Order: sequence, then structure tokens, then C-alpha cells
Amino acid sequence: MVLEAEPDKIPFFKQYVSVAILAINIIVFVWQLLDPTQNMHIEAAFVPADFFAGRNLWTLLTSMFMHGDIVHIIMNMWFFIIITDNCEHSMGHGLFLITYLVSGLAGSLLHALSTIIIPVWGPMLATIPSLGASGAIFGLMGVYIVLYSKNKFYLPSATGASMRKVSAGYFIITYFIAELTYAIVSLVDPFTIGQTAHFAHVGGFIAGAIIAGVFKGVKGESSGKKKK
Repeated sequence: MVLEAEPDKIPFFKQYVSVAILAINIIVFVWQLLDPTQNMHIEAAFVPADFFAGRNLWTLLTSMFMHGDIVHIIMNMWFFIIITDNCEHSMGHGLFLITYLVSGLAGSLLHALSTIIIPVWGPMLATIPSLGASGAIFGLMGVYIVLYSKNKFYLPSATGASMRKVSAGYFIITYFIAELTYAIVSLVDPFTIGQTAHFAHVGGFIAGAIIAGVFKGVKGESSGKKKK
């Protein structure tokens, strides 16, 4: 688990858009668990083949608030809580919400595009439902690295017996490079890297970083400063 190494005096629960997003993700997951068919309401997930056929376009939105299992939502929401208060604090509630949604949409769209360019297996992959907040959260990672790259995180050591301190910039860029590598590998053999839609992570990250870069360019040096 990633932890913030230094208190940033930015209270999560005062960032009400982040609180609302967290609540919606939890409520939607409970709704999935209560599905009488025990299929986790998979009909609300995003299917690239449907998108290209102009069907169920609403799933672009619903899918980014859904999760496949308890581990999936815990991992996503944990990291969401770690980084989101800083992002909303700096960008303001409105732009933060736009960034979150645009990043999620960009992730789904790049994932859909990848099914076109993946040889042989692409058409089959396009029929598999995808879901999760990861694209949107990777967008916030893109925001965080632009605005808060010097912040510090605690990460478990290789053995897991201790924690080591690293910069947010180091952690996030390393994570992104790994995801980009997995995405490129999936173009050749999509089944060697599990069932994760890595292009959704890449698309979300790029969208978030672009929005944050424009925001920082307009706002200037005050964009990532903390209020005491």
C-alpha cells in the first residue's frame, strides 16, 4: 500500500467532489453485489464493440464507477484517497471533476482503439466488458505528477518488512512506464499480462497530465502550493 510520507494539511473530507466520487463508487459496488443474477450488473460495463456500433454509449460513464471485486475497489479507492485531495485542492472543484471524468473517458476510448490495432485477437477483445475507475485515477496521477511531483510517498520494501520513502514523481513515472510497457506488450500478445486494460490507464494518465499542464501554465507557480 502507498502512504503519504508527510502531512500536507489538505483534509480529504473538505474536498467534497472527491468525497462524492468515493461515495458513488462504493454505492455502485454495493449495487453490483446485489445483482440478483450474480453477474455484477455487467450490462453497465463498457464494451468496445458496442461503442463502435453506436450502442450503449452511456456505459462510457457508468463503467468508470464500477469494479470487478472487493480487491479491485479497495486498491483503486485507497490510492484515490491518497492523491485526490491535493488535486481537487489545487484545481478547484469544477475543473477537478471535469478532469476526473475526461480522464476516465479518455481511458475507455484508448482501450477501445487498442482493440482495433491489436492483430488477430482484437475483435475478440472488443467484445469483453471493461470496468473500473483506474482510467480516471490514472488521470489524477497525471495531475499529481505535474503539480506535486516533489511530495513524498512511503512504499513497501522489496521484502515487505519495511517502508521506503520515494518522491511522488519517481513512483508515478515508474508506474506509468510499467503500464505503458504492458500496453505495448498487449499489442503482440494480450493474454500474457492478465485481464487488465492497460491502454485505459495510459489514456487516462495522458489526459490528466495534459489538463494539469495547461492548468499549471495558466495558473503559474501557485498551482501546486499548499494552504496552511
